[in-house]
Amino acid sequence: MTEDAADARPWQNIADSLAGDWTVRRTMIDFLAGATYNFTGNAVVTADAFTERGVMQIAAHAMPASRAYRLERRDRSIRILRADGSDFIELEPKATQIVQHHCGADVYAGRFLFRGPDEWAEAWRVKGPRKNYASLSRFRRLDAGDLERAKPLPGN
Repeated sequence: MTEDAADARPWQNIADSLAGDWTVRRTMIDFLAGATYNFTGNAVVTADAFTERGVMQIAAHAMPASRAYRLERRDRSIRILRADGSDFIELEPKATQIVQHHCGADVYAGRFLFRGPDEWAEAWRVKGPRKNYASLSRFRRLDAGDLERAKPLPGN
């Protein structure tokens, strides 16, 4: 069995395996500003969208933060598009994969690590004339109990 075949076994289709609700924790190091930012929030992955919302902590300041992507299913992979429909990256059903994206003169080098159906991480190193940062995000699937605890209490 080839390495690619063995690596693909955990997921028949990566789009199906990512669908659901996730907690997100991210640390970003901005080398231009000399600052570290922390994001905490939730992500929802559906058949055609990835939406993330939470709070970005920058020093003593907390502010709402979000990002959204369109998803386009392929035979076994998933193409990730920016909200305007422009290409971003494509993910395959592999436990570890490296991706790259060019945004003008900025280069995004990413690595995705899927530890199984309920946990994954993405690391980015972004360099260019306008950007110079590294980020590490951890995603953990929310189970039914997590979702129930996250609901607001009646009257709130």
